[in-house]
Amino acid sequence: MASTERNDAAALAPTVGIIGAGQLARMLAESASELGIRTVVLAERPDDAAVETCGEVIVGSPRDLSALRALAARCDVVTLDHELVDLAALAGLEAQGRSVRPGPMALAVAVDKAEQRTRFAQAGIPVPRFVVLDGELDADLAALERFADDLGATPVVKAARGGYDGRGVVVSSSFSEAADAARAWRAQGTRVVAEAPVAFRRELAALVARRPGGEHVAWRTVETAQVDGMCREVRVPGGVDDETSRAAARLALEVANGVGVVGVLAVELFDTPEGLVVNEVAMRPHNSGHWTIEGSVTSQFENHLRAVCDLPLGATSMLAAAVATVNVLGAPEPPSGDPLAVALGVDGAKVHLYGKSPRPGRKLGHVTVTGSEPGDVGERAWRAARALGTPRPNSEEERP
Repeated sequence: MASTERNDAAALAPTVGIIGAGQLARMLAESASELGIRTVVLAERPDDAAVETCGEVIVGSPRDLSALRALAARCDVVTLDHELVDLAALAGLEAQGRSVRPGPMALAVAVDKAEQRTRFAQAGIPVPRFVVLDGELDADLAALERFADDLGATPVVKAARGGYDGRGVVVSSSFSEAADAARAWRAQGTRVVAEAPVAFRRELAALVARRPGGEHVAWRTVETAQVDGMCREVRVPGGVDDETSRAAARLALEVANGVGVVGVLAVELFDTPEGLVVNEVAMRPHNSGHWTIEGSVTSQFENHLRAVCDLPLGATSMLAAAVATVNVLGAPEPPSGDPLAVALGVDGAKVHLYGKSPRPGRKLGHVTVTGSEPGDVGERAWRAARALGTPRPNSEEERP
């Protein structure tokens, strides 16, 4: 009887495989359990954040085709919690009839910044002025110098692949530093994108979810506060007015439809005096959307699962007038006393810890507070995050 009951339950909902076992996979699995969706995760290490919450764990590399095949064989659809994947291997899974969402053709613009900038520019999507360095080393460095001379400024240089949370990006006023970074990446065979620095008023993030047939939903566009390339706080609505929010959502949907994204798409944007400019994209749940767990009718995690399983999408209306989410980061010295108790003692603080071993600068969790006053929810979220050891930013302008 127990076996029959398990089979009947499995027939009600699909099984989702997740490439990567970080905090996003952990929260996907937590959301999946509420829908009766079974999850199988491909983890590089047995102590990865999602191992505790997923139904089944395969230990292996996302670049190992045999591990990917083992994952795909156990589930109805494969999705991911990071973009550090082998697109050819994913295409191979699709060729074998496996469902991969988002697919490798869409993922190409998230995995490779050179591909992203080129395709977006061709489609008329606003991006910074850029040049791709992918030729002979001396010619690339000469092209970088010409680009800098044309700009009258030092370009921002980015490794086309592998960067995140500020890694793989060099922002400097020194051309020699930018050139050294470009030289090192090119020597490793990595393509480099050089971009014009963008003068912006604030950084925004627009989040949409899209099903295979094109049905979509969008959340309220948010303001993000970045420190050293890492998101430290998300403010909803922050300084984003209704018109800007809608414009950002339209732009995100244009990207989603243009590349055929299935699942959640996050588009990080610069809000400039001339309009919105795309900075980065991610085709998975995103740090800027963690507020949706408490702050929206349907979270980004639930709608990502609904989308990749081709199920009706949920409403994205806000549940409060103001929401603030602050990332919990590891500090040089661990907090004293009982930090969790202190954080939970902050009125309205919802604490999410990812089960990671602490080290300085590592994302260990996040705190969300909802309410009626933006300043109040932000202050309470930071109070809880600091209780958990999160260092104070260098500038008080970077955090209220």
